[in-house]
Amino acid sequence: MKRFLAVFLVGWALAQLGPYVERVYDVRDLMVRPGIVVLTPGFLTVVDVDEQVEQAVSARSDLFELRVFGNSIYLRPTKRAGTTDLVVTAGGRVFLLRLVIDEKNFTTYRYRIRYPQQTQDFPPPLPESRVSGGADSRKGEVAPSSPLQAEFTVTKAGEGLLLEYRVLNAGRDPVVLDPARLSLRGKDGPFSFRLLWREGAAVPGRLLPQESERGAFLVEKGTPPLELSWSATVVGTGRQVVLSQRWGEVK
Repeated sequence: MKRFLAVFLVGWALAQLGPYVERVYDVRDLMVRPGIVVLTPGFLTVVDVDEQVEQAVSARSDLFELRVFGNSIYLRPTKRAGTTDLVVTAGGRVFLLRLVIDEKNFTTYRYRIRYPQQTQDFPPPLPESRVSGGADSRKGEVAPSSPLQAEFTVTKAGEGLLLEYRVLNAGRDPVVLDPARLSLRGKDGPFSFRLLWREGAAVPGRLLPQESERGAFLVEKGTPPLELSWSATVVGTGRQVVLSQRWGEVK
């Protein structure tokens, strides 16, 4: 406990020396799919929740130290790399966070979990209006004949960008979705990026009918505007499906 408190005080002091990256999640979204929480070795990550935190558990508690104080969760990684889930109970709701330890990052992160002020219907897990597919889909609209439905979210992460995705194969044939065929470009040319994690499909990158995959990519250095283009192949027919989207600015 004393050791953690000392690390907490050092981390708090360092956080005062410069800006940190803040990400806000809606708890209703986290009850549908996990939100990414990046842990940086040598730094504390803080997760603030609108309601009092009752419990926070993980199957890989060896990857990090965790302390709960009222509405806040303090996390410090004990390994240089690793990924696990954190199940949090707060205010009568149970939601999921995906903890990703990134030793190549040197940024302090703070996350806020917002609760709705009044009861509303949960949003659908995969809004089709944010999907693109087909050769003529630069405006983010769904091509009627596209077998893929996709949702992309981009947020700032230090000097770079964090791209989260979820893709559903709504067609009748398997689809190959290779990260090597993803292109991210800015106004000065292509961005360098790396895959942080992905899950969902029985065979990564090969989506069977009605199967979905989700994951995240990290652009270590880059600023908007951002243009995404991801080419997928329909098994059997060889048809190419292009997912594309543009962001003029990112919060």
